[in-house]
Amino acid sequence: MRMTLDVLICSLNKGIVRVQDVLLPPKEGVHYIVSYQYTDERYLDLIPEVLKQRDDVTVYTYQGQGLSANRNLALDKATADIVMFADDDARLLPDTPELVTMQFKLNPHLDVAFFCASTYTGKPLKNYPQDNFEVVARPAGFSISALEIVCRRTKVQGRIRFDERFGLGTKFLTCGEEEVWLEDALRARLKMHYFPIKIVETSTMLKKSMVYVDAGVQRSRGAIAYYMYGSRAWLVCLRFAFNSARRGCCHFLPMMRHLAEGIRYMQRTGR
Repeated sequence: MRMTLDVLICSLNKGIVRVQDVLLPPKEGVHYIVSYQYTDERYLDLIPEVLKQRDDVTVYTYQGQGLSANRNLALDKATADIVMFADDDARLLPDTPELVTMQFKLNPHLDVAFFCASTYTGKPLKNYPQDNFEVVARPAGFSISALEIVCRRTKVQGRIRFDERFGLGTKFLTCGEEEVWLEDALRARLKMHYFPIKIVETSTMLKKSMVYVDAGVQRSRGAIAYYMYGSRAWLVCLRFAFNSARRGCCHFLPMMRHLAEGIRYMQRTGR
């Protein structure tokens, strides 16, 4: 029996004009859910006509911003067997739907699969492992991004959500939503596996790579540490700030101050 796939595309304001480039030619069993956030009603005029004309595309509009909230809104609307996340600058491969659904057909107990991404020029987005493996802890050597995540809908919908305190569109914790999502999935004991298979291309620069220069990223790292370790986050962050300063990547005091701001924010808002 054919598995159905919902591609959850999140967009904000002018980004909506790029969504038509994410779409593949219509395929049986593949549907696109576009969650479009806007901050001013004038942006609604930018929605491309093709999105309204295609039967395999549904657009939901919401006033506001915040990428984590946008992903959650898209997931709430999903109905397919399998769901995958995409941004409006993503480019799916022609065989992406078959590549992702095949893994769930071959592995009936699989809840979440992690795949690979590259830039438009084919350069791997990260230093991906070459072999597949079961994910029972945070992978060493690379982090998970939302555009690499494909899920069995019934295992995550209503259960595992992106923490809306984190991510693009927030002013304080500007990244880290994927790390928190993965921590929640691990705590829920979902059956997860990594596959060294490319499914998407993107232009996105990884925000978390700016940890030595961006205060929002540093606050996010402190907040993530507290989410994972509780009060031990103070020691974890102290070691990180000290070692980063010793290597000449940053100054100790500004780094530690921002890490501490992230920890205190989580203490105020709840772990």
